[in-house]
Amino acid sequence: MTQLLTFLLSRAVPEVYVASVEVKRWSSKEGYFIYVEPHHVDFWGYFRIKYPHYRHLALKHGAERFTLGHCCPKFPTQEDLLGWVMDVLNLTQGERDFLRLYKGVK
Repeated sequence: MTQLLTFLLSRAVPEVYVASVEVKRWSSKEGYFIYVEPHHVDFWGYFRIKYPHYRHLALKHGAERFTLGHCCPKFPTQEDLLGWVMDVLNLTQGERDFLRLYKGVK
């Protein structure tokens, strides 16, 4: 899944080089976010400018409000996180199906 996410996010924000991405847990608490190498902060800064509707969709997918100002919002499940990415990037149904299949998300 990480290679597919890397491709999708590098295509979404071509202004910032994306070598790899990883879905990570938010410290010891429940929740997930996407970490982008090597320019995590720059990537999410451009992402927020390019996709200003990310906030509304993040809340719709269960992100914690206090994390909206962080680089990548924190989501309660990986499925919520991926659903948010799919909606923000307005992926085609084929891309969504492939990402779900690749991840094993129903």
